Amino acid sequence: MIPRIASALLITTVTICSISPASAQKSSFAWPEGKKTAISLSFDDARGSQASTGIPFLNQYKVKGTFYLVPSAVKGQLENWKKAVAAGQEMANHSVNHPCTGNFPWARKNPLEDYTQEQMRDELVEANKQLYDLLGVRCEGFAYPCGNTFVGRGANTKSYVPVVADLFATGRGWLDEGPNAPEFCDMAQLTGMEMDGKDFDKILPLIKQVQKSGQWLILAGHEMGEEGAQTTRLSMLKKLIEYAQDPANGIWLAPVGEVARYVQTSRSGSLPVPDHGSLVTPGAKGAISLHAQSGKAIGPKIKYMPEWKAFGWFTGEDRIEWDLNVAEKGTYEVEMEWSVSDEDAGKSFVLESGAQKMTGKVEPSGSWETFRWKKVGQIQLNAGKQKVVFRPATKFPKGALLDFREVRLVRK
Repeated sequence: MIPRIASALLITTVTICSISPASAQKSSFAWPEGKKTAISLSFDDARGSQASTGIPFLNQYKVKGTFYLVPSAVKGQLENWKKAVAAGQEMANHSVNHPCTGNFPWARKNPLEDYTQEQMRDELVEANKQLYDLLGVRCEGFAYPCGNTFVGRGANTKSYVPVVADLFATGRGWLDEGPNAPEFCDMAQLTGMEMDGKDFDKILPLIKQVQKSGQWLILAGHEMGEEGAQTTRLSMLKKLIEYAQDPANGIWLAPVGEVARYVQTSRSGSLPVPDHGSLVTPGAKGAISLHAQSGKAIGPKIKYMPEWKAFGWFTGEDRIEWDLNVAEKGTYEVEMEWSVSDEDAGKSFVLESGAQKMTGKVEPSGSWETFRWKKVGQIQLNAGKQKVVFRPATKFPKGALLDFREVRLVRK
């Protein structure tokens, strides 16, 4: 993100929002353990101060934030970002090139006005791939660079919110005017309110507002320190965290993804398979990623496990389906990521699309908690839209097939 001249106007807007009669209405939504509200701390761009200073600071308080990453910036402090992943901080996608409107001179080389929805999809898929290669994480969240949600110009302008909704569980904005209504909010257009450059006394009215209304406040920042442009002050965070961790204040302080999963579960009455990923398309380099989080589980036992980003409890009567749009007919190498105990290993599986299929055997991974990548075979795919199914080759009376995380198809 970049500094905005209208910071004074934003502060005025925040003040107005905090006393608005509409925003003061009480939500009927029930937060966990009798909490009054939820607050998420989020940070953009993979700034160096986040990895070196900010995340160790959050770890001291056992607080988890959400970090929206640009892969090239991650490379500058790769070891520190790996430590952040190991500490349980949530990693999310912030694109490859951080495209914004060309009205910002620094964005003129790569302006959103020159993008199409297809180009944006390819870039976001590529960012996810790069972040997985760097950190071993599957990003389920996205933050719109500069808060811009469009591509193109004039009569050809389109929103890329539908692209984000299809690829991610959440999409967060920037410099928004109010918090999120949990019973109503669109997960692809969550509001993000600025916390850069503010002392706690400027943030506290917003917190008081959501304590009364029951809404979900997502705070957004950049650098983490005390001085400089676009810096979330650690002194402010210290007071905010201490206030939030006081049980008397009824605040659930959790990452964006964790809160979003709770909200979706509460609204549906059961833990949903994430509603993104309705149509899988090849990435920028032609590879096709069939993630658990974009698949549809069918059967009596199979369940999506968000903490592992995988399907588990996979019995002989369960299967996973994806709707897939294949660009090119051809032979595809099949790579799989799974886990299984030694006792349950050895069962056969099928990956099929229409009359085309491949079979394989689930090899041991070491334990249910240890995921493994391996090439497992090849499959012929036709061009166009089709359904792909992963299932057991035969029914089995007891045990489980595997915990399934992903199949990747790479054209030969």
